[in-house]
Amino acid sequence: MKILFSVSHFGFLRNAEPALARLAARGHRIHLLADRRDSLGGETTIANLMADYPDRFTFGYVPSRKAEAFQPLATVLRLSLDYWRYLDRRYDDAVSLRARAARQAPAFAVRLASLPIVGSPAGSRVLRAIVRRVERALPYGRVPDAILDEHQPDVLLVTPLLYFGSAQVDYVRAARARGIPTCHAVGSWDHLTTKGLIHEVADRMTVWNEAQRREAAEWHGVSPDRVVVTGAQAYDRWFTQAPSTSRDAFCEMVGLPADRPILLYLCSSPFIAPQEVPFVRRWLEALRRAADARVSGAAVLVRPHPQNAEQWSGVDLSEYGAVAIWPRAGANPLDAASRAVYFDSMYHAVAVVGVNTSAQIESGVVGRPVCAIQDGTFAGTQEGTLHFRHLMSVNGGLLHLASTLGEHVEQLAAILAAPDEHAARSRSFIEAFVRPRGLEQPAAEHFAAAIESMPRTVPRSTARPLDRLIAALAAPVAAALGRAAARSRAARKQAAGA
Repeated sequence: MKILFSVSHFGFLRNAEPALARLAARGHRIHLLADRRDSLGGETTIANLMADYPDRFTFGYVPSRKAEAFQPLATVLRLSLDYWRYLDRRYDDAVSLRARAARQAPAFAVRLASLPIVGSPAGSRVLRAIVRRVERALPYGRVPDAILDEHQPDVLLVTPLLYFGSAQVDYVRAARARGIPTCHAVGSWDHLTTKGLIHEVADRMTVWNEAQRREAAEWHGVSPDRVVVTGAQAYDRWFTQAPSTSRDAFCEMVGLPADRPILLYLCSSPFIAPQEVPFVRRWLEALRRAADARVSGAAVLVRPHPQNAEQWSGVDLSEYGAVAIWPRAGANPLDAASRAVYFDSMYHAVAVVGVNTSAQIESGVVGRPVCAIQDGTFAGTQEGTLHFRHLMSVNGGLLHLASTLGEHVEQLAAILAAPDEHAARSRSFIEAFVRPRGLEQPAAEHFAAAIESMPRTVPRSTARPLDRLIAALAAPVAAALGRAAARSRAARKQAAGA
């Protein structure tokens, strides 16, 4: 089978690597295609795959689409629809998510939504229906056609598809026009509730668990019979990983004493915790004041998030005793060496603490008790994000969740007194959220089976007369937006050269 895998950038391959490796091992050929370059080390993942399967992978980048007449208008309409989804009352408590969508939306879309009649529930439904109809009628352009003509795939696999203003919609539509089956692989636990809309539903969708299957139906209108639950392929490696260092050697490497328990603090992304250092200081102060000597004397390892590490440059936490910031510049665990030390940091810790990060789930896979504090500083990016609620509730919840630092310190004391007993919560959550088809069954196997079982062809879509009429009426607006985009690019280029 020839698979064309479209990603926004190759940084998304980190979560897909185990699944892609499994498809390659089963004899399939895969071309990896990115819309743009990334700074997250995505080509390292490609190098990993090609080292193991040199004759199974090729990769490349999408040609420029700047000359495509309808691309600027399509992007504007999708960004508008992506923002308007957050006006749903179910997002009333998701203040940070709504504000982020507004920042990415065109100014007119934000203004329209604030008008008394247009912004009413009924008015909003009409507005969204009209814009959605126009967006769906626009031609998807020549580049998607050229890509499919060149690679002639049996299946188009795509992720993430639903980032704000995504151009990947066009590849799904182009594939459908040719009768090529399409699969949307949901790559992370937050994609269905914290990103944009799915503007074109693929023939099949793979998700981690039943909670995501429900989200696909409730938030995006995806019929459950199109959705296959595979488990989280991204975390398969942690089920079989073994520590690469002894505890003593690990402590020497990171600069911590080996004669006491280790608490691991895993930092969060820039969106979740843009200013995390002050909170970590307050957390450390609470630990050091603890009545329980195991908590007050614990060694602490702070691991900066790879995309949010700049704030840790020059930070000195020595006043709090046995505390290390490591690796200080953050590290994206993309190769064997970086994965080994990341795993070791979780493995050698007695408990893990964080605000809201996928690393908490990875720590649960490793079998560690996972803690969080509902601090007001992060209210908008903890309870205010729907995906955090999974950590609170699925199969009893992953988190030992505290509403105050004092309560959290008491929880840590109980965990340090009986860590194995408190790790049972992690196992229950992982069984439901990460490997719902069995703890001993790699999710990548189920993912590969889902791709292999797809039909060889699907019904072709064709443009209707009304689509052509809408596109013709929209052409002057598209041309104006194209000229404006060209002027903006020229101005940026001139400013960069000044």
